[in-house]
Amino acid sequence: MSHSPSWLARLKKPKAVRTTVQVVVFFSALLLPVGIFHMICPFGGIETLTRLIPQGLYVPKTGLVNLILLGTVLLFAVIAGPVFCGWLCPLGSIQDWMRSLARKLKIKPITVPTRVDFVLSFSRYLLLFLIIRATYLSFNLVFLKIDPYYALLHFYTGEVAPVALLVLALVLLSSLFIERPWCRYLCPLGALLGPLGKISFLKVKKPSATCISCGACSRACPVGLDPAKDLVVKSARCIRCGLCETACPPKLKTSRHSFTIFFVAALLLVAVFFTTAQFTVQSGENLQVNSPNVAVKPQTTLEELAGNRQMDLAEIYALLELPQNYDEKTELVDIEDDYADKTWSWIETKLEL
Repeated sequence: MSHSPSWLARLKKPKAVRTTVQVVVFFSALLLPVGIFHMICPFGGIETLTRLIPQGLYVPKTGLVNLILLGTVLLFAVIAGPVFCGWLCPLGSIQDWMRSLARKLKIKPITVPTRVDFVLSFSRYLLLFLIIRATYLSFNLVFLKIDPYYALLHFYTGEVAPVALLVLALVLLSSLFIERPWCRYLCPLGALLGPLGKISFLKVKKPSATCISCGACSRACPVGLDPAKDLVVKSARCIRCGLCETACPPKLKTSRHSFTIFFVAALLLVAVFFTTAQFTVQSGENLQVNSPNVAVKPQTTLEELAGNRQMDLAEIYALLELPQNYDEKTELVDIEDDYADKTWSWIETKLEL
């Protein structure tokens, strides 16, 4: 590892830089329109491939944007490892904050036995397989019913399944005792990004020439690794936060080169996600029906559509080929949950958007 100082080397608290990025992303995601979440979720790209490949159709609530963001996250993972996990993921961030709270409350962490930890680490790969299989069989976002990520950002909407809220509560509770338990053992997206981190071009390296085995890097690692154990961190659990590097004692003058790279990579990812989210929101708002002052979005309900078009519900049902007793509170984008052939694109055609 080079010891030439980076422009971040002057920072006394580089952890605050990462925390700032996490906070900005977390609250920005929390303020997104409810219906936009599915459209910009990179894991939605994995789920929708289960239908896109065999049928050429997207899973309901997903689309091309999901695939673009998934491809972007995978590309960054190949280059710099799972930066998304270490810097952007709201669920990962809140787990970090819960553990920080536990330290302030002097709650002692639980040490998971090495063998148990090793076995549990395979659970996320199993969960990824089960989600893909279930999605393929149902062609719907079945994971939504238990997804703590979705529950975290939409707990206030009343649309989150009780099981998902329970899973979220368990994740937050366990985070008081274990560093990032969801990331370690259950995250299906991490199951895909972690192995890519093992083969990524940029990895976390040990400053072998100056290391004094003080253990500071191990204490700083949010996923319980020991970065000083090997010359290069090879674990699929490494989330590229860079905190191990910045934890080295100042007298060693360790370069923060890797931390800088991960920080820049995170900013680029943030720019991609925010640009995509803004484009998605504007695209939904710009769909016009008959009047330039009336917008129909994927989240418009059948009842609202009838009012916008000044038509009876019966006429709307007939236009969209729906039964007359269909729930008028259903959002247009959710119709495909019940009718696989009535995609949002099909509805756009029917409504001549």
